[in-house]
Amino acid sequence: MGLDSILQGGIPTNSTIALRAEPTNYTECILQQFVAEGLNHGFPAIYCCLSRPVASLVRSMKQQGFDILEPVANDQLIILDCYSMQKRTSGMGVEQDIQKKIIAVPEVDDERMLQDGLATAVERMSNLKGLRAVCESVPGTLTGKTPTEIMRWGRRAFSDLRAFETVVFHTFPIGVREELFSMMAHDFDGIMELRTERAGDRTKHYLGIPKMRMTTVPHKMFELDMENNLVILNTVQKIT
Repeated sequence: MGLDSILQGGIPTNSTIALRAEPTNYTECILQQFVAEGLNHGFPAIYCCLSRPVASLVRSMKQQGFDILEPVANDQLIILDCYSMQKRTSGMGVEQDIQKKIIAVPEVDDERMLQDGLATAVERMSNLKGLRAVCESVPGTLTGKTPTEIMRWGRRAFSDLRAFETVVFHTFPIGVREELFSMMAHDFDGIMELRTERAGDRTKHYLGIPKMRMTTVPHKMFELDMENNLVILNTVQKIT
C-alpha cells in the first residue's frame, strides 16, 4: 500500500525526496499513507501543513481509516501549521485534544520559526528512530519569496532532521519550470513524479521514480488506483 509497497524495502533512511505532483487527492493520500504506515510500524512523524489547513489533513486521514488522535496525543505525530496566518486560528475545526498539540508557524517567510517549530517537535518525541516527515509545497499566495527561494523553502530547516536518519518528503507542483527544478534537483536524494493522464472520462495516475539514492529503481511507471480511499498499486509498465 502506498510508497512502502512500491519501493519494496522502503526508502533508504536519511533521504530527502522531492515529489513533483499537483495538490490532488492522490498526492494527499500518498503522503498521508506514507506517514500512517510509518506510525503503524512504530516510526514517528512530522507533517508540515502548507497547502491546506490542519482540519483538512485530519479529515482526509480519517476518511482513509487513520484516526490520528492517539498518535498526536502521544507525540508520535507532530503537526506543524504553516497554513494559518495567525496563531489563534491554527487548528480551527479540529478536536481540542489535537488543537492543543499543533505547533503554529504563522510567519511562513521566517524560516527560523520553522526551525524552532521542528526543534520543539523533536523535543516532544521520546523515540526518533525511523522518523518520517512531510513538507508540503509553499503556495505563492502565502509568501513574498522568489520562485527560486520557494523551491528551496524549508530545505535548511528540515536538513537538521538528518541527524535522526529521517526520510523527508518535499512536494513541488508539476508546473514548476523545468530549468528551475533541475537547478535544485541535485539537492535531493530521490525524485518522484506523480502525473495524471485524461482520456475521455477516464483519468489515470502514474508514479515515476527517476532517482533514488542507494536503490536500483527499475525503469518503470507505476499506475495507481484508489480503493476505499487508499492508494494502491494497480499495474507496472516498463518504459522502453
